[in-house]
Amino acid sequence: MVQHLFLARYRFALQCLSPIEFRQFAGSTLRGAFGSVFRRLVCITRAPTCDGCLFRQQCAYGYVFETAPPPGAERLRRYESIPRPYVLDTPSGEQLTFAEGELLSFGLTLVGRANDYFPYFVYAFQKLEESGLGAGRHEGKGQFRLTEVTAERGDGSLTRVYSAQEGLDTLRLPVVRGGDILARAKPATRIRVRFLTPTRLRFEGKLTDEIEFHHLVRALLHRLSSLLYFHCGVEPEADFTALTAQAEAVRSLTRDLRWEEQSRYSRRQRSLLKVGGFTGEMLFEGDLEPFMPLLLAGEYVHIGKGTVMGLGKIQTVVEEVGENV
Repeated sequence: MVQHLFLARYRFALQCLSPIEFRQFAGSTLRGAFGSVFRRLVCITRAPTCDGCLFRQQCAYGYVFETAPPPGAERLRRYESIPRPYVLDTPSGEQLTFAEGELLSFGLTLVGRANDYFPYFVYAFQKLEESGLGAGRHEGKGQFRLTEVTAERGDGSLTRVYSAQEGLDTLRLPVVRGGDILARAKPATRIRVRFLTPTRLRFEGKLTDEIEFHHLVRALLHRLSSLLYFHCGVEPEADFTALTAQAEAVRSLTRDLRWEEQSRYSRRQRSLLKVGGFTGEMLFEGDLEPFMPLLLAGEYVHIGKGTVMGLGKIQTVVEEVGENV
């Protein structure tokens, strides 16, 4: 399944011209600020929502931010929305305030044909320089300049695709393909999975931090198959039942998870929403070779709910049997 995936991973570098402050959740602030500018730039109807818009399927904003199943889709056709084709990898942890002169960077992953819209992201952040970012924008804070954007090649090396001096080079936009991910997948019988940002997984309709390995596999299969179908134009070919059964045989050796509560303000609902999740790490043992491509792909696309805001970022580390548990 992973062999059909293709995506692009970028890193934006912003030079702070005045202090930039994020209140609690940088991912929500970045997504909201960028989305508002993006919509103003491309929406031709000026309608309050995308619901019922004649141009929704052809609109860059509608596709990226208000993604809906296209006509004739066999999957998720009863859903009003489908997985968005992008992931933000945002500042997290203790540093939520950046001083004048500091560099603020964040990652952006675009899945499948969403990469065609990459210039929109660059232009929207250029326009966002005019209004600023974060708290205190009306008091002169939040000013920045987009100085550089780099892109990751399939081998992990970086190349510059935009600079404030030279502009955007769309002829050199590299793509990470499923083959590049498969090349990194090595046989393993023991792995440590780290949950680097709050992760929100649902099992049987409820959020849970009582995680077993098969929960991760189920979530990754669901997410990757949807991304492949809707954004890469591929009908996933995988035996979900067999893979899930194999995953249930993988043992959890150690569990060090903690719940991190956080909130974001929803303009649509005009209220604070809780978007907490678990962070930490777990150690697994068993026949893990069939799952390594899924886990490595998950490092790019994240896992669970809220991935567009940077939630669900994971890292998989292969450990030698005999290492201290």
